[in-house]
Amino acid sequence: MRIGLIAAVIFLAGCVSNSQPGSYNSNFDRQEAAKTRMSLGLTYLKNNNYKQAKVNLDQALEYDPRSAEVNYAIAYYYQLVGDVKRADDLYQTAMSLAPYNGDIANSYGAFKCQDGDYEDAKEYFLKAVSNQQYANSAETYENLALCAQSQGNVDDAITYFQSALKHQPLRAKSLYLLTELYIATEQWTSAKYTLDKYQRVAKPSPDSLWLSFEIHQGTNDWEGAKEVGYKLSTLFPDSPYTADYKNILAQHTPQVERKVKGEDTNADTVSNSAHANTETKTGLSSQQAQFHIVKANENLYRISLKHNIKITSLKEWNNIENAGSIFAGMKLWLVPHNMQGE
Repeated sequence: MRIGLIAAVIFLAGCVSNSQPGSYNSNFDRQEAAKTRMSLGLTYLKNNNYKQAKVNLDQALEYDPRSAEVNYAIAYYYQLVGDVKRADDLYQTAMSLAPYNGDIANSYGAFKCQDGDYEDAKEYFLKAVSNQQYANSAETYENLALCAQSQGNVDDAITYFQSALKHQPLRAKSLYLLTELYIATEQWTSAKYTLDKYQRVAKPSPDSLWLSFEIHQGTNDWEGAKEVGYKLSTLFPDSPYTADYKNILAQHTPQVERKVKGEDTNADTVSNSAHANTETKTGLSSQQAQFHIVKANENLYRISLKHNIKITSLKEWNNIENAGSIFAGMKLWLVPHNMQGE
């Protein structure tokens, strides 16, 4: 009995000894332990347990400070909590440790775009797709297109959506968003061709039918527009687009105002979606909301896409220095200072 007690005490003493900071036995695999802690930290982050996420990610970095993946994971943590300086430093460290890692370059590009730095964002997005072993080129080109559009670079956005579709010809989201841009720039033939491809891979929706309606309107095909409008009102009688169509039908006018959508399309999505809402010679509405109330989990990048306003403008109009400093319930002005409150 006494021998058993002594053995138990020795075992417990060994556990305490091995748990001290910086003390690891000869069989301890620091790299594997770092991977495990990193995975656990990212799981906590996904479940919005930021405290435990930070504890585990810090432990992963202690185990393997030269791991590009660990530095990348912690950079993402700081990006989410709005610590732009630390996030940027850690992204740079991760890139220096793995300069040809396409996933890290893509994420760093997205971070740079979120912070309103289009040129740097483009550099890292293109760095990602330059790696012949990188398997997500379509997604990265799409991210670059969205970034370009968020900064008002419509021509670049069209080019990069086209590049995304070269890598994945039936990528629904890119097809949809490219159709929007073709409509906004009155490239009706390209708009129709692209929408036709989209409709082969996606179910009919109020949004896609409205795009078709706009194309018929843009080409002065009123009969075709009425056919699409009838289908819209039959399949989606409660859609706001159906109400818009009925108003237009009642007025018998071929001009149509583009509706600003507040939600994502039903296309396959990534982190972010964009809606072309730039006023052009197509007759888009010049009316614009003066402000936006930030919703939970929204960031400045997503809001800039939703309202088609540059991040730099939003930051200037709202006296924001850090793009990550916005919060749910915050009132964001969408117009310059001299127009606020009018």
